[in-house]
Amino acid sequence: MNQYRLYVLNPEEHIAATREAQFPDDISALKEACEIRADQFAVEVWTGERLVGRIGAEFSL
Repeated sequence: MNQYRLYVLNPEEHIAATREAQFPDDISALKEACEIRADQFAVEVWTGERLVGRIGAEFSL
């Protein structure tokens, strides 16, 4: 199992909530992010300093 952090982002791209959990792999963590997202703006999945992926809105600069 690997440690992951899931960050729920608001429309201003600020962290609205954080969840830490262990998953067997990146795919499992991304599936959880899909479930968490629901009507949220976006969810980012991180393991260590590596961004695994982002579910939801595209990155804005």
